[in-house]
Amino acid sequence: MGALDDTQTTIMTTALTPPLPSPALIEALDQLGTTEFYEPFLSWLHDAFGTEQCMVFFCRDGQKVSTLLYKDFAEDESARELAERYVSERHYLQDPNFDTLRTVQAGETQVARLDDLTTDMNRRYREAFFKTPGFLDKLAIIRGTGNGNFYINLYRRAEKLDARFDDPAFTHQATRLIAAMVSKHFQLNEQLLQEGPLAFLSEREQQVCRAVLRGKKNEAIAAELDIAVSSVITYRKRAYDKLGISSRGQLFALCS
Repeated sequence: MGALDDTQTTIMTTALTPPLPSPALIEALDQLGTTEFYEPFLSWLHDAFGTEQCMVFFCRDGQKVSTLLYKDFAEDESARELAERYVSERHYLQDPNFDTLRTVQAGETQVARLDDLTTDMNRRYREAFFKTPGFLDKLAIIRGTGNGNFYINLYRRAEKLDARFDDPAFTHQATRLIAAMVSKHFQLNEQLLQEGPLAFLSEREQQVCRAVLRGKKNEAIAAELDIAVSSVITYRKRAYDKLGISSRGQLFALCS
C-alpha cells in the first residue's frame, strides 16, 4: 500500500478527531454551581444554536412557577417583562407545557417545539408571548429532578431555531446536555434556587436587593451592611440595571 499524501492524512485525522467543545461551554461547565456560570452558558446557547432569548423557570411543588434565568440578546427589556408577566400574572397556567412541567418524573427530559403546541395554545397567550415579542420558534426542555422540575426555553425571532434540531438524534443529545447543565448547576448550589434572578448579581447587590425585599429603607440597609447610604443607592441601581427593572415593585414582582 502506498504512502498517504498530505490531503489524505488531513482528511483521516479530521475524521478521527472529534470536535472540541467551545471555550464558552468549557467555562460554563467549570463554573457549575457558581454565579459565574450564567454568562458563558448563555453565550454558548447564543453562539452554538442561534438562541435569541433564553428563559429558565422552576416548579418545586407542581403548582407555583418561579423565575431562575432570563436573557434576550437583542432586547434586554423584553426578557424581563415576559418573565415578570409569566410568573406574577400566573400565565404559566395557560402554558401548553405546564402539565408536563408539573408531572415530569425525576431523571426524565421532555422536549417540545412551538409547532407541536399550536393547537393547544390560546390566542391571548400566543399574542402575549410569541406574536408581540416576535418569536417564530421555541424549543422547550423540561427536566425532572427530585427537588423540583426545570423549564428551559430557547427562542428565535428572525427564523426557526438551528436546523440541527430537526434531527431527533441531535435534539436528544443537545437537550440532554442543556438540561443536565441547568439542573446540576442549581443542585450543586441550592441557594441559587432561592435567589432566582438575583443570582445574576454580585454578592453586595444581592444583599441590598434581599434587604429591599424585606422592606428595609436605604438607611437601614446601610446600617445593616455597614456601608454608606450612597453605596446602597449605587448597588441598588446596578442591580436594577442588570435585572432590567426600575422600581421596588418590579423587584417584588420578579422575585415573587
